[in-house]
Amino acid sequence: MTGNCWNKGSDMRTRNLDEAIDAVTKVYCPHKVRVDGPDRDVDVVLEIAQPTSQPLVELSYGAPVEIDAGNFPQLFLMMHCADGRAFTVQGAQRAEWHCGQTLPFSAGLETRLRLDKAFVQKAIRLNAHGLETLCARWVGDPLRHPLRFALQPFSEDFERTWRRTLSYLWSAEDGGLVLGAAARAAFDEYLLTLLLQRHPHNYSGKVNEAPPTPVPGLVRRAERFIIDHAATPITVSDVAADLGISLRSLQAGFRQWRATTPNLFLRQVRLQLVRDELLRSGTRADVTTTALRYGFSHLGRFSAYYLAAFGEVPSETRRRGRATSAVRRRN
Repeated sequence: MTGNCWNKGSDMRTRNLDEAIDAVTKVYCPHKVRVDGPDRDVDVVLEIAQPTSQPLVELSYGAPVEIDAGNFPQLFLMMHCADGRAFTVQGAQRAEWHCGQTLPFSAGLETRLRLDKAFVQKAIRLNAHGLETLCARWVGDPLRHPLRFALQPFSEDFERTWRRTLSYLWSAEDGGLVLGAAARAAFDEYLLTLLLQRHPHNYSGKVNEAPPTPVPGLVRRAERFIIDHAATPITVSDVAADLGISLRSLQAGFRQWRATTPNLFLRQVRLQLVRDELLRSGTRADVTTTALRYGFSHLGRFSAYYLAAFGEVPSETRRRGRATSAVRRRN
């Protein structure tokens, strides 16, 4: 199996299995692949996109294969089956999944997979440290045991939400949309929160249990922290960590004392930052660049939020800023 390889950026197509293993190892982990059946030929297609800190991976082998992935060190992998079907054993759990389903793989467990010839994965490799840190912030205490997800496909409802979210990330990458640091951090935390809240794991009970409601003073401190740091890539979990309370308590405090959520409060503060810059900068301000810099990753939703908050679209604000700048120059 040699030759017939092309590379373009992070994309690769090859009939050389060793070359494919080396490429996949770089984004996942060391592993072994054995072609199953008399036909030893593979046609491996690998595409990697990274609009946030967590790489998106599309991978197919073009042949039935068995994979020994070892113990998945520091690797949480949400593997969506875009075509075909597959079977896996991870630790003491076994699962089978097929086209249209996503299966979660947890770190630190011996993992073997069997993929049929038609299998195409569209997966996301999650940041293990970020995921476990966020789980601890939801729980309000350090994790005493490794985080483990139930080895079963996502529910139908969660699958629809997950696929819409990842489809947007793929389209953003394909469209050349470069997310700012705040937008990347917000999207990463949104993905991890979805997973922690919607798919069962060994801390699900703690993540979803009713928390104590913090006193109003803690909410005021949270608001002050958000206002002071909204121009930086903070997330709501950073606010909870700064106050020394769980994310559940932070959410409960905002619901009780402000009839809103910390995410909505952060969004409103950042909308005001965008507005101030558009008014101040006039012709120099680019709406898309400004929105992305202040943590907005979905431009259509950003425009809707902006209109609801200020009664005008961002381009109207920029025109007024331009007019004001022109008057100042004349005077």
